[in-house]
Amino acid sequence: MNKHLTIFLFLTAFSFTSCKNYLQDPGLTYYINFDEGDDKFPGTIEKPIKSISELNVRLKKKSASIFFAGGQVYDGTLLLKNINGDDSIPVVIGSYNSGRPVINGGNHEAVRIEKCKNIRITSLTVMGSGRKEGNTTNGLQLLYSTNCYIGDIYAEGFQKSGVDLYNCRDIEVIKVTAYGNGFCGINVMGSHQDSSENVLIKDCKAENNPGDPTILDNHSGNGILVGVSDSVIIDHCTATNNGWDMPRQGNGPVGIWTWQSDHVTIQYCISYRNKTSKGGKDGGGFDLDGGVTNSLVQYCLSYENEGAGYGLFQYWGASDWSNNVVRYCVSINDAQKTEGAGSFFLWNGSNESRQLKDCYIYNNVAYSTSSPVLSYENASQHQNFVFSNNIFLASGKAISGNTSGSTYSGNVWGSTADKVFRGPFTVDITDPYMLGTLEGLKLLSGSPLRDTGIKIKPMFGFAPPPTDFFGNTVPQGSAPDPGIHELN
Repeated sequence: MNKHLTIFLFLTAFSFTSCKNYLQDPGLTYYINFDEGDDKFPGTIEKPIKSISELNVRLKKKSASIFFAGGQVYDGTLLLKNINGDDSIPVVIGSYNSGRPVINGGNHEAVRIEKCKNIRITSLTVMGSGRKEGNTTNGLQLLYSTNCYIGDIYAEGFQKSGVDLYNCRDIEVIKVTAYGNGFCGINVMGSHQDSSENVLIKDCKAENNPGDPTILDNHSGNGILVGVSDSVIIDHCTATNNGWDMPRQGNGPVGIWTWQSDHVTIQYCISYRNKTSKGGKDGGGFDLDGGVTNSLVQYCLSYENEGAGYGLFQYWGASDWSNNVVRYCVSINDAQKTEGAGSFFLWNGSNESRQLKDCYIYNNVAYSTSSPVLSYENASQHQNFVFSNNIFLASGKAISGNTSGSTYSGNVWGSTADKVFRGPFTVDITDPYMLGTLEGLKLLSGSPLRDTGIKIKPMFGFAPPPTDFFGNTVPQGSAPDPGIHELN
């Protein structure tokens, strides 16, 4: 079975575990109610605890599920350490009654989970005092933990990341909205490449995470970021309006991206109108960055970002970048401000072509009225980049820079969209589940492009996809059609 599919099935099955058992056994459960509780109470639903500080004291002595009364604000940091749920019944952290509970971490974390197993945290709002107003931490931080579920969380006001995972395995992050944080909306990181492994990030939103005012030597203001990890899926997520207040020039943020990681899949995602600092770099939609291997970007939409739609980058000091695929993706009017960027943008800071090699970019659509669709930085030495079956439309120069190391076959080049697509050629989609409504990018009925693409062979362990951007079987004729739409 496909490695990614195995991970997805495991995590999906895990996510549906019920919390009913805890409601039936108050000995395994603490209820907390700020308005009606008392820290001298036993913590039952009839006599709940009042404060997080008392809850933390009790959790040092006994593992228990926790339910916060909805519609109330709880000050402090919820701390869980060395708490292990049963493999079939996780420890649950959630809510009861109507409304959402708010955990206000102030200048600190709202929730910190360390060295735990089988934890399920859901239906909470976590708040910090603000990235420039005193907070110096992450919002919900998960460290050295396994088999955990984070779902239906809203995280705002943290200087670092809204949700942060470090050295975690078998984790599901579902329906998280990270808004107004500094470094990143959702960040996954490991101390070595397989220390954070088997992570699913699905149905999440990273919006308006502007930048960390304390980071003056590196990027900040990212949407969703995966680094030093193995086997991660980012699925049906969005990133927008991030990075506009990075406090420096130089390398910058990206909406959704990964670095120094293996087997990362980014699919059915939208990254749009992301930004960088004035005169800064990047600010793009998607990025496979330094040291990324065996990774895939497919069925994604990037539009109107200040930086590149799809960055293919290698920085000095990273391990070799190789064996990556970008297919059935769209870039519309990206690279609006970042100097030198294009719809697809290559850069190699190592200046050694062997460190940026073996990439297959096929059946994509890139359209730009102001920048090249393919841009190669002056330092962009690379090997075996294959561009096939793409539709590249640019009103000006289509390619910028040194293309040595790239080959092109079966592509369509042009300057206008109306002779290729149904139109209108505009986009305002913000819901990944509406990607199939991008009707303007379907080929014209009876198009001469039908069956003119080249047959795609399996590459780097990725078989050709069974469907196009719209769910049509590929191919339907003697050869695939260029672009993201296979004519019936």
